[in-house]
Amino acid sequence: MAEKKVDLSSIKSKGFLPQRQENMFSMRLKVVSGNLDAEKLRAIADAAEKYGSGYVHITSRQQIEVPFVKLEDVEAAINELEKQGISGGSAGKKVRAIVACQGNRVCRHGLIDCQNLAHMIDEKYFGEAVPKKLKIAVTGCPSACMRPQDNDFGIMGTVRPEIREENCVGCKLCEKACKMGAITVLEDKAHIDTGKCILCGACIAACRKDALKAEKTGCTIFVGGRAGRQPRQGIKLLELADEKQLFSILEKTFEYYRKEGLDGERLGELIDRLGIEKYLDSIGCVSHTDYSS
Repeated sequence: MAEKKVDLSSIKSKGFLPQRQENMFSMRLKVVSGNLDAEKLRAIADAAEKYGSGYVHITSRQQIEVPFVKLEDVEAAINELEKQGISGGSAGKKVRAIVACQGNRVCRHGLIDCQNLAHMIDEKYFGEAVPKKLKIAVTGCPSACMRPQDNDFGIMGTVRPEIREENCVGCKLCEKACKMGAITVLEDKAHIDTGKCILCGACIAACRKDALKAEKTGCTIFVGGRAGRQPRQGIKLLELADEKQLFSILEKTFEYYRKEGLDGERLGELIDRLGIEKYLDSIGCVSHTDYSS
């Protein structure tokens, strides 16, 4: 009797990655923004003991993989987890899971709600077909823990500080807090060098006299970055974008990538091949300078 042929592409589409061991798979599970509740963690632990080797691997992109799942157990493993609301992760030429830090829900440096933003993007784009793969990262502030510059589409929380001179007493707390040397206190008044300011908001957090406030909070957007064998720094596209601008640019970027991208071509490679101006024109921008703040 002829041996049944294994449809590896079908298995991979469900999040199962072939291991170096024959007929063994690592089951990649979808985790949005690195956040899982305790109930789902227990279900994954049970599955790892039942179908794997009793352990899980947490990937560099906040995903969970259960290695050493046998070929004959693939369907049963994913079906069991889906009953717990846990689905397979993304692999191949698709939008990968959205990674994010904890943002302003937890981190004292966080400027935006990264978790909510990541879930909104996930609901709209996760698993969508693209020419190669597309990675999206959301980070809460310019500390950039999630490395937005190394992703195809990176989002970073930023804030523009504004000085209320009438409240400033020249205490220099803001000057000490600014790691970029963008604030100096002269004649008991704070002054901001906008050329050095990275919009991190450390000065606002340090001020005890309400002399610094958030004039505008939003997102800095990077496009075309990637890590790996041929790393490429993402292009800073826009500072202090609001949510409407962000999703408009993201949607137009998807449209451009699907329309112009060659099979197996990353977004950054497409931008390099056709030029930044064509990309900017596709998202409604005449020149790169239009996207400076």
